[in-house]
Amino acid sequence: MNIENEAKGYQDLIDEIEVEQQRIIKQLRYTLTGVIGGRQLSDQEYQVFIERALTMKPFGDIAYNMGITESTAKTYFERATKKLAAEASRLKAKLEDD
Repeated sequence: MNIENEAKGYQDLIDEIEVEQQRIIKQLRYTLTGVIGGRQLSDQEYQVFIERALTMKPFGDIAYNMGITESTAKTYFERATKKLAAEASRLKAKLEDD
């Protein structure tokens, strides 16, 4: 009976480790997508994206700080979002092939 309990305990531990490994792999994929995708952005797209997505600054504030119009800031954000989404799709397909 004791051996069965130990075996179940080991299996539970193995299952927990596998779940944690999958979580780490998922996080690495997101990070990798961001790093690679970020290199695809112009400096302006990157700045607008970071300020809007991470700090939730209003487009008007971002535009003022960058010396551009609000509509230009929105355009940079839209371009950045599209480029990052395309890169995420590309990386997802590549990772699924491997």
